[in-house]
Amino acid sequence: MLIKKGAEANIYITKWYGKEAIVKIRVAKPYRHTSMDTQIRRRRSVNEANMLSVAKMAGVPCPFVYFVDPVRCEIVMEFIAGQNAKGIMNADLSLQMGKYTGLLHSKNIVHGDLTTSNFIVSNKLVLLDFGLSFYSQRIEDKAVDVRLIKEVFSSAHYSIFPFLFEYFLTGYLDIMNEESAKKILEKVSDIERRGRYARPN
Repeated sequence: MLIKKGAEANIYITKWYGKEAIVKIRVAKPYRHTSMDTQIRRRRSVNEANMLSVAKMAGVPCPFVYFVDPVRCEIVMEFIAGQNAKGIMNADLSLQMGKYTGLLHSKNIVHGDLTTSNFIVSNKLVLLDFGLSFYSQRIEDKAVDVRLIKEVFSSAHYSIFPFLFEYFLTGYLDIMNEESAKKILEKVSDIERRGRYARPN
């Protein structure tokens, strides 16, 4: 059953050996050349499955990958029953989000789409959607992750934004090397300054 139609992929609920599971199928893009499109979708499907596995090894709760079909650009993964964190944000959740981000960044994993919508509260907080994830040692790439969650807090949760971001940083700094974290947060400020003073064409 189709539960979400996204720009990049369609998400279905199915049964996998008697258990509920999620199927993510990357859809063809008619504006791309067919062979290039197929190559991109296959590569991204395999990459996402790999990133889910390495994130789990880094200590971040995320869905188990049951099966990957590169030919169909399809991933079958664990279904996580729970509530989307976006609607129930609080200090504890924000603190945990900061810790998860720190665990990823300490292993040079950049999530790429770090929003409150990509966290599910089950019996524990679970991070979803590694479709844009990649390895990087670059300070700026990690800073973009932190900048995005900060932006989400300030727009979707503006009434408690300072409170949420403070707890996020507490969790992040609890995991990250102090020197690395300082450089990343300085880069977040730098990105914000560049955005503030950028002139429209």
